[in-house]
This record gives sequence, C-alpha cells and structure tokens, in this order.
Amino acid sequence: MSTEKTATVLPVRTTAEVWPVTVIGMGESPKEREKASPDGEVTYASGCILRVQRKDGSLKADKSASVHVTKPAGLYELGVIYRASGRVYVQPYENNGRVALSITVEQLVPADADTGSSSRTAASTAKEKAA
Repeated sequence: MSTEKTATVLPVRTTAEVWPVTVIGMGESPKEREKASPDGEVTYASGCILRVQRKDGSLKADKSASVHVTKPAGLYELGVIYRASGRVYVQPYENNGRVALSITVEQLVPADADTGSSSRTAASTAKEKAA
C-alpha cells in the first residue's frame, strides 16, 4: 500500500459496469461537439436525457446532466431507453449556482440488448419528461 498522498482527479474515469448510465432517447441524431473526450476522442451530443433512480426506487429525468458519446448511433429514438456500454467519464461543473454533470460514454445501446424491453409506456415516459 502506497503512502503517497494524491489529490482527487477529475473527470472520474470508470466503466458502465461500475457506474451504470441509462438515458431516454429524444428522437435526435448525435451532433459533433468541439470538446474532446479526456482521451482526446471526438465527442457527440446524444440529445438524450439522463435517468436517475431516487432513494425510493422511482425514476426521475435529470435535465441538468448532459450525456455525450464517442461512438454514436445514427439516431436515439424517442422514448427508447438506452444504457451506456464501455468507458464512462463524469465531470461535475457549476451551472447557474447548481452542480451539473457532463457525462461522456463510449456508446449508448438499447437497454433491451440484453436486459429486457427498452420501450416505455407513454405514461411513464411523460412522467420522466415532466420530472
């Protein structure tokens, strides 16, 4: 065990297996960004909205977080749930006096790729959008 003191390093570098990220598609095509990933890769704004699980287990849409990808799909379909796959970088920042998150993931894949249905009912999707 090292006794060397180190500081917190941002962004947090992890994987989707350790830090799961789920989003809901908004029917948008990814758009290239000027800002590169921490590893220097081109990033794309996904247009998706982050889904956060509350302590009581309910889901909430977090519009203060931005989710970007390095390997984008052609379109993130409206109402479809996607999950991150591969590397994940999380960078907190201040926006209008509030803490927000910039999340860059390797790719977003439909949640039903291996975990069940990715489609949401209209009612539950509307609740998430309104939250």
